[in-house]
Amino acid sequence: MSFAIMFHHFHNKFHKKTQGSISGSQLQKIIEYLQSRYNLINSHEFCQKVIDKKIKKKDVCLTFDDCLKSQFDIAFPILKKKNISAFFFIYSSIFDPKPNNLEIFRDFRNTKFSNIDKFYECFFNLLKKNYFQDYLLFEKKFKRNYLMKYKFYTLSDRKFRFCRDKILSHNIYEKIMFLLMKQKKYNLRNAKIKLFMSKKNIKSLIKNQNSIGLHSDSHPINIYKLSFKRQYKDYKKNYDFLIKNFKIKTTSMSHPFGRYNKNTLKVLKKLGIKVGFLSSPAKFNKSNLEIGRVDHNLLIKKIK
Repeated sequence: MSFAIMFHHFHNKFHKKTQGSISGSQLQKIIEYLQSRYNLINSHEFCQKVIDKKIKKKDVCLTFDDCLKSQFDIAFPILKKKNISAFFFIYSSIFDPKPNNLEIFRDFRNTKFSNIDKFYECFFNLLKKNYFQDYLLFEKKFKRNYLMKYKFYTLSDRKFRFCRDKILSHNIYEKIMFLLMKQKKYNLRNAKIKLFMSKKNIKSLIKNQNSIGLHSDSHPINIYKLSFKRQYKDYKKNYDFLIKNFKIKTTSMSHPFGRYNKNTLKVLKKLGIKVGFLSSPAKFNKSNLEIGRVDHNLLIKKIK
C-alpha cells in the first residue's frame, strides 16, 4: 500500500528543539531511508498517480502540515538540494489578525517550561483551581486508550489532549492558556512572526514545484462535529485563500488532527479535492481522500 510521511516541526540554532521536532540531518536520513527501500516520488506525480489509479505499493511522498516557518527554513533547502517536491498543507487563519492559537499554545508549552510535564502540571493545577467541575469530569471520563494509535504520545500527552479535545469548551481552554501565558510573560507578537511562513515563503515553495493544499481555515480540533454547512464554509475559505493569494485551485488536502466524517468527504468532493491524507497509518486506503501517513517521529525511531 502506498503512503506518505507526515512532518511538522524542525529545530536548529534559531528554531528551538521542542517535543516531536527533528533536525535537518534527521530529515536527510529519512529521505535516504525512503529512497533505498521505497519509490519516493514528487508530490505532483504522487497526486496524479492516485487520481489515475496507477499508484503502486511502494510509492511514497513527503507531506508537511501547518505552514510552519521551521519547515521553510530547515526542510525546504534540503528538498531543493535533493530535487524533491512535497505537499505543504496550509490552514489560512494564520494570516488573519486573530489566528487560530494552536501553534501559539504549542510553542508556549514547549518553550516556557523546563519540560512538557511541568506544563501539564501547571495546566491541570489551574484547571482544578478555577474549573473544578470540569476537572472532576475529566477525572471521571478519561479513557487510557485515547489516542493510543499515536505511539509517540505519552500518557500525559494523551490526558492533556483528552481534556482539551473532549472536556473543555474552546473558551475555557483558551482562558486557562492565556492566564498561564500571562504568568510566564510569553511574547505573543514575536511568536506569530517566528512560527509561521509568510506568503512570500509559500510563493517560493510553489516556484520550486511543491504542492500547496488545504488544511481547513481555522484548524478546528473536532471538525467532524460541525455541520456540513459549517465544514463547507471553513474549507471553502481555505480554498478561496489559495486562489486569491497564489492563483492555485488545489486538488489536495490533509485532515486536521486526522479527524473527519462523511460530511467532510462530501465537502472535499464538492470543492474538487482529489487526494486527502490522514494523520496516522492505515492498513489500507479506504478512498483517495483517506490515504494513511506515518509520522516522522515513528520513522526516525525505526531508522535508528
